[in-house]
Amino acid sequence: MQLQCFRCDDWIPEKRLKALPDTRLCLECSEEIGGDYKTYVIPENTGKPGCLKKNYGSYAVKRTLRPICRKNPIKA
Repeated sequence: MQLQCFRCDDWIPEKRLKALPDTRLCLECSEEIGGDYKTYVIPENTGKPGCLKKNYGSYAVKRTLRPICRKNPIKA
């Protein structure tokens, strides 16, 4: 199975698709824009309810898809 990169329309190598089946970018485009996802680390307050002291004992990780713009937009 082969897919084209959303950004530059090059073919995504089969090895990359096996390693990252949900990827939308070829390796070059992924390196240029920083990957398919934006990753956020969110500290979680583990303090008692009503307590004003902030106890950040753990962290949550949130990932959102990065918006992708075409590398060479088609001019009309």
